[in-house]
Formats: sequence, structure tokens, C-alpha cells
Amino acid sequence: MAALTPFHYRHGNSLLHDLDARFKIVLMVMFSLSLIHTSFPGLFSLTLLLALLFHRAQIPITSVIIELRYFFVLLLVVFFLRLISTEGDPLVRIPWVTLSKQGLREGTQVCWRLLMVVLLGFLFISTTRISAIKMSVQQLLAPVPLIPEKRMATMMGLIVRFIPVIFQKTHAISDAQKARCIERRKNPLYRLKALVMPLMRGVFQDADKLAMAMVARCYHENQPVETQAAQKSDWLVLICGCLCCLILLFI
Repeated sequence: MAALTPFHYRHGNSLLHDLDARFKIVLMVMFSLSLIHTSFPGLFSLTLLLALLFHRAQIPITSVIIELRYFFVLLLVVFFLRLISTEGDPLVRIPWVTLSKQGLREGTQVCWRLLMVVLLGFLFISTTRISAIKMSVQQLLAPVPLIPEKRMATMMGLIVRFIPVIFQKTHAISDAQKARCIERRKNPLYRLKALVMPLMRGVFQDADKLAMAMVARCYHENQPVETQAAQKSDWLVLICGCLCCLILLFI
């Protein structure tokens, strides 16, 4: 049996677990948009807030860092590209490249913002059931014309469902490659092909099996959706979240 990755719902009784999923989606979008113009003090404040929320939700931050190690490599690439492409006061001069103070600032700020967005999504997935995500997306998109909200909700639920499956298969394929000493191959394209091809094949096979199972159980888009009334605590958290977003924009 494959071990669960941190990218799945975790049972708990924290404020985030009890919060209506519709409000969590709205808050996640609001915080993500506010990060576009957030400065370093705002990023530091949001980091402290996310650390508190991770602690209250009982999500071990060490496992999150381990699972995001490849994302940190991407952030390092983004940081380096910003560092060498942003013009400004020279910080270090090396042949053909000038590292500027503005590039250092811009690279750090962009990577910090990207990390905060990923952590917000991770926190949302870890504290929200897939059924609640599907129901919330359908209810939020229902007033929007020309959008098949039921189909979009089903797609969103399946995407979230397949996130831990992809990570599980990646770990399994990586272990199989290590057993065959493929990581010692000098050609990086061969190593990438040996990882991506079996991963894509396995994911598509699981998706095909899931589609067949849904058809066998007579799934259709017009199934009734259970509605949930918002509580006063949900509105209070939303108001507090709006105030936090405003504070992030002005500090």
C-alpha cells in the first residue's frame, strides 16, 4: 500500500477545518491577489500567519519542505534569472554578467510571493475535503452565466484527488530507478524520460479506470448537491481575512 503524501486532506478540529470551503476559496484567492503588490514587511507578516495556521492545523512543516524540495529548485532558478536580468546598481561584476542590488531584491520578493501562494494552496488542500471543494466550486460558479458549474466542480474535485496519486507514483518510480541505478546515468534527458514516461502512463491509466468506475455507477452531472448554510463564524473569519489583505497591501 502506497504511503500517503502530505498533499491530502488531514483530519482535524482547527478553525480552518471547520471553516466553510466556499469562504476558504474566497480567502485563498484574495490573499493570492494581494501578494502581487505585497512588500517585504507584508510577506514577513503573512509568513508568520501561515506558520501559525500550519501549527494549529497540526501539519508538520518538515514534511511540507521535503515534498516541496523540487519546487525550491524552481524558485532557485527563478531567483537566479531575476538576479541577472534586472538592471540597477551593480552588486557583483563577473564576466558577461552583472548582479545588481535591485535584482537581488526583485528575485527574493518574487520567489517569496510564489512560495506563499503554494503554501496557501497546500493549506487549503490539507484542511478541506474533496467533496466540500466540489460542492463549493459548484455553488460559487452557479451564478456565473455560460459556465457549466457542475462539470467544472467535478473537474476540480478530480484534480485535487489526483495530486496525492501523482506524488505517490513519483515516489514509487523514483525508488524503482534507484534500485536500478538509473540516477547514475550521466544523461539528464534519459533520467527525465525514465521518470516522466512511466509516470504519465500510470496517471492516465488511473484516470481511465476512474472514468470507467464513474460510468459503471451511472454518474451524471445532474446529481443533487447538498447545500450548506454559512455560519456567523465563517463571515467573521472572512471579514478578518479582508482586513488582513488590506493591511498586507499598505505595510
